[in-house]
Amino acid sequence: CQTAPDAGTRLASALDRMAAITARLEMNASAEAVGSSALGGGFTTSIRATGELVPPDRVHLVLDGAGRLREVVIIGHRIWVDGGDGLRLSSRVQIGPLREAQAPLAFIRGPGRAEFAGIGLSRGVLTYRVRMDLDSTGLQARLRSDQPVDPDSRGVIEVEIGLFDGLIRRQSLEVLEPADPFSGTGLRTVRSSYTIEYWDHGRPLEVREPN
Repeated sequence: CQTAPDAGTRLASALDRMAAITARLEMNASAEAVGSSALGGGFTTSIRATGELVPPDRVHLVLDGAGRLREVVIIGHRIWVDGGDGLRLSSRVQIGPLREAQAPLAFIRGPGRAEFAGIGLSRGVLTYRVRMDLDSTGLQARLRSDQPVDPDSRGVIEVEIGLFDGLIRRQSLEVLEPADPFSGTGLRTVRSSYTIEYWDHGRPLEVREPN
């Protein structure tokens, strides 16, 4: 069970199962820019969100740390946001990795060698951990074609799969990329990361269009 083919098979099966099962989720995303000559050494921003995922294309989130943004409902390619005056239909707004309901899970698919990374524990559930190291080509394949990736960028995807139920319990991504050397900010590296935990798989959850 510790071979790369087994890790890839388990991961593909878990992604297929997650495409058709409801779950509660918690996401923590952050972006950190650092540099020895930058004012204050750099800066960090972070967002926390909790909500419900209802396949194939619905998610509801309550946010903390996103400025005025308090709540988001995504159904297909439509998004409703609450900036303090209630949920209103809006143009698409990307919240960390959640530009659409299945985006974080879809991001896992793509080029890269899945490797067994040990046994873990997520919310009391034993997990089979899978890791994929990504070079700039692997990152570019997962992003929009008009979103260029620096050749020196690197990323790591880690996924924890329930050892006995084969469902994804946690996924994380960390990307390190060079900062723009001509920005004049003194920043050298940008580190972007997020972790999403899933639980209550298969519970009767509902995400409706706001009134």
